[in-house]
Amino acid sequence: MHSNEPDLISIQPYFVLASGDFCQHIMIENGISHFFSFSNKTGKDFNLPLMVDGCSNLIFEYREGGVRTHFVGSTLEPRTFCVRENAEYFGVRLQPSASNFIKEIPPKEAVGKIIILDDLPSMKDFCKKMAGLNDFESRMKVFLEEYSRFSEQDCKKASRSELFKQIEELIIKRKGRVRISELEELSGYSSRYINKIFDSELGMSTKQLCSSIKFQFLLDDINKGQMENLTAISSEYHFYDQAHFIHEFKEFSGKTPSEYNSEVINSEYRKNIKDV
Repeated sequence: MHSNEPDLISIQPYFVLASGDFCQHIMIENGISHFFSFSNKTGKDFNLPLMVDGCSNLIFEYREGGVRTHFVGSTLEPRTFCVRENAEYFGVRLQPSASNFIKEIPPKEAVGKIIILDDLPSMKDFCKKMAGLNDFESRMKVFLEEYSRFSEQDCKKASRSELFKQIEELIIKRKGRVRISELEELSGYSSRYINKIFDSELGMSTKQLCSSIKFQFLLDDINKGQMENLTAISSEYHFYDQAHFIHEFKEFSGKTPSEYNSEVINSEYRKNIKDV
């Protein structure tokens, strides 16, 4: 069931929309989607909208000579992330299969939450090490060194974790447009067993992940300027009709597709991203 295409490289879009200096390094390897950075130069705190997301984000907040480390778990409804005045941010976007990166936090407990990691025993020394780094490349290098140790431990897990990764790959390959009955047929396992694995590995049901992944691919298409009309895109992403598409998009983002698309166009979204 493995396939390299398409890749899930979407981002929480307001990290880009609210920043004039967003940088990213795409990786798509071993559970890491990409690294990113942005800063708040507004001189004040503000709440950044976060949309429904099957991925998780590890975000290091550099401010006043120190670092505060946030784990932004996958989420099933819109929420916000507080961006502090005069702060710089370095982030790592983790795909669903890497949601158990934090040892002390079961994936189910992280869904819908933002958790501060600096004082956790497994993260304390690592966070201190990250605090002393001043540039994108060194932060990425040190994170990968730490992450490689997690990956070695993860490889020793039971075979059902491998089944989860295989089904996750299939869901991404289909851009979330797959029914649980198809997953049963393709994997040879019952929906009950598949959902049990997803609950353990991710803290979400298979249907919830499919909906989240579909929404992220949809957002990525809009961000790239590919929303020609609502009817066409609602059909492509297997919504019942245009009304269903608008309703679910607003439920997942807090905005209608047209409202969000206008923001993307007016902000020249793609020009705000620098690949490094």
